Amino acid sequence: MSSQRRYFETFDAFRFFAFFLVFISHLPFPNFPTLAYFQSSGGTGVTFFFVLSGFLISYLLMEEKRHNAHISLKHFFIRRVLRIWPLFYLMLAFAYATPYILQILGLSSSDEGYSPNWTMSLLFLENYQMIITDSFPNTSPMRVMWSLCIEEHFYILWGIVFSLMPLRFTPYFIGICIAIANVARYYFKAHGWNDIDLLTNIDYFAYGTAAAYVLLYKESLLKQIGRWSKAVIALITTGILFLVFLYPNISYPIWLPASSLGPLFALMILFTLSEPVKLRISDRNGLSKMGVYTYGLYLYHTIVINLLLQLNKRFGWELDQSWDVLGFTALALAMTLVISMASFYLFEKPFIRLKKYFYPSLR
Repeated sequence: MSSQRRYFETFDAFRFFAFFLVFISHLPFPNFPTLAYFQSSGGTGVTFFFVLSGFLISYLLMEEKRHNAHISLKHFFIRRVLRIWPLFYLMLAFAYATPYILQILGLSSSDEGYSPNWTMSLLFLENYQMIITDSFPNTSPMRVMWSLCIEEHFYILWGIVFSLMPLRFTPYFIGICIAIANVARYYFKAHGWNDIDLLTNIDYFAYGTAAAYVLLYKESLLKQIGRWSKAVIALITTGILFLVFLYPNISYPIWLPASSLGPLFALMILFTLSEPVKLRISDRNGLSKMGVYTYGLYLYHTIVINLLLQLNKRFGWELDQSWDVLGFTALALAMTLVISMASFYLFEKPFIRLKKYFYPSLR
């Protein structure tokens, strides 16, 4: 059964931008100061992913409950499984086979990190394994899967909460999540733990939820934003993008929350929802077209980067000049994009098509 779901143009471009921040952060060029400055924004890209997920999932859940008075958790979880699990478990299988593949190809493997605990990996608990060991898995792409584990925990929590909670309590839920995240970050920092679990990131999803709540229940606020001039919107958006790169490289005062970029990303989302729309990137734009394949891009890029590094070692290529860095970056991005496109059409899309049978009819 299909629903009258709203399509959000510009979000694919947002997704690609978030991925590109992560991609840059994993390039192996610590001796280039300018690039190193931008590389520190990889975590910011993950933050943007979380805010986008918070918006989209909250919108779908609230819209279903608003029209039908209930949420079909069964259908919600099936849709998430069809989108996330196939490629996730394919990548786990690849990670498991990586040592044998490297042996066949005569390539060396990394000694950095821990050997995966496959039970933890299969159960979407890799992020907790990383916290416990204070390290990371020694195979690609498992080093980036911690964020997918958090996403999976988010789906479960949000599905249950919005199924049980009256929608009028949503603002209180958002406030509670923001408070929990800041307390959890302080606690994790005091114990020297990595903040890569749901509690320490839950406010990012909550900020996305706030944007969804505004869309559904605060039309007057969107109309106010729609009256802002394009020059003001452009100035604010430029400022946010500037902060994306500046924020990880500065020491900010203790009163400034670690999640302060979260509400700014939510504001960017509101710019795309206002009437008239103040921030729009067409689906025909190259960023939007590449953003369709973001899930694959996120999971495949570390594999491609590590493969190219191995080939550099094998053939003795030097990566000590700016042109070498640009060439390596362009080749890694192009290869990742090609692989992700093939993965999307040949492997992921058949599962995605099944999702249409599990959307509710909005009455």
